[in-house]
Amino acid sequence: MALADVAGKAMAFFYYVLAARHLGVERYGVLSFALAFATMLGVLTDLGLGTIATREIARDGMQARSQVGGALTIRLIASIVVIAVIAGLASVLRYPATTVRVVYICSISVLINAVTSLLCNVFQGFERMELLALNRFSQTAVLVVGAFLLLHWPPAPERYALLYVVAGAASVVVGGINAAPVLRRLKLDFDFVHWRELLRTSTPVGLAAVFTVFYYWVGTTLLSKMSGDSAVGNYSAAFRLATALVFVGLAFSGAVFPLFSRLFASDSDRLSRALEMGSRYMVWITLPVAAFGAVFAGPAVLLLYGRGYQGAPEALRVLVWWAACASFNSLFSNYLISVRRAKAITVQTGTSLAVCIVLAVVLIPGLGATGAAVALLASEAVGFCYLVSLLLRSVDGARMRSVAVNAARVALALGLAVVLSAAVAKWNVVLGLGVGLAAYCVLLVVVGAVGKDDMRALGSLLGRFSE
Repeated sequence: MALADVAGKAMAFFYYVLAARHLGVERYGVLSFALAFATMLGVLTDLGLGTIATREIARDGMQARSQVGGALTIRLIASIVVIAVIAGLASVLRYPATTVRVVYICSISVLINAVTSLLCNVFQGFERMELLALNRFSQTAVLVVGAFLLLHWPPAPERYALLYVVAGAASVVVGGINAAPVLRRLKLDFDFVHWRELLRTSTPVGLAAVFTVFYYWVGTTLLSKMSGDSAVGNYSAAFRLATALVFVGLAFSGAVFPLFSRLFASDSDRLSRALEMGSRYMVWITLPVAAFGAVFAGPAVLLLYGRGYQGAPEALRVLVWWAACASFNSLFSNYLISVRRAKAITVQTGTSLAVCIVLAVVLIPGLGATGAAVALLASEAVGFCYLVSLLLRSVDGARMRSVAVNAARVALALGLAVVLSAAVAKWNVVLGLGVGLAAYCVLLVVVGAVGKDDMRALGSLLGRFSE
């Protein structure tokens, strides 16, 4: 999934870079706020139904039509309600006319995303990760092509918002075609007894999703009111780059979720082993991205966004560590959901949301975009500590100690590689990054973070992929 998702994620990030450079920091701030506002309220259409559908389909594919029919009906009704709420709030809160128009356009994506995300849940449940990646790629391809075309028009956030909606519609079409073979004769389900059962199971996961999206995006909305569109533009530029840097970790977490769900029902020992190995791989993936991202934040922002985003590098140096925490939390959350402990995720995300709001209100007036970044990192770190404490009490201690020892070895290799990279980067940034990454790979083997079993597993994976 991670390898197939590379192109889609890279192109999505390219869309935001093009939009940021074309619109400038203030207009990009308007677009970012509208997308964040619609995303925050749009999560209310999910209700955890998609995640539960993935889990149940992974265990028994015959449940696909039943799960999707009920979930789709509930989501469509919820989407209409949420769109009305978004439009009403945008008017009542008295945002500028341009901002209100962009919010109106972005609200349409709530209905589109409700459908396309459910289709992605179906692909994930059947472990057809190539179809999931294709669905996302189709959306991002439309975004990038459209962004290139918009470069020939005067900069207007409304046009980029409309493009976002059109790309989502393309994703629905592609996803519907790919899902048709397993969802033949799918019908909307108005069985309220079935609804009640679905919502009873999904509500804890749904609340966790709501809390997560809110603390991801609350900084953007508070910045808009407390610091203005320029601060939102700087923060959003850094946030998009941070999420782009760790997409492999997030994709890996999504790929192993159906595996966790299947092993929970069949082999508890292999499930524990899968969590151990997944945690080790996440350490290898996310820590170097965060460390090198912090070191090269300034050159990266200058290269991608230009000189207008002077406040973004400082925020990025914080957000890369948030992204690393978020990757681990995604993996641990998927494990707990697969073993039917979703209520713990609700507690974790609710606590993180409270921490994020309090810190954002305190820090944004003085620190602006950096304050919002610190608030987000602190909230994610609190959630990370909570999830680790749960796993230490419920998973074989020897396995978790093995992960901790491996993480210490990775940190040693990474520390040496970063020092070498920073020294070389004084002469040439690109050469410094290349030398640092190469040194990191070599040092992983030298310090024993990667062993013979890991090398054999990687060789097997690459061999299967080449076939």
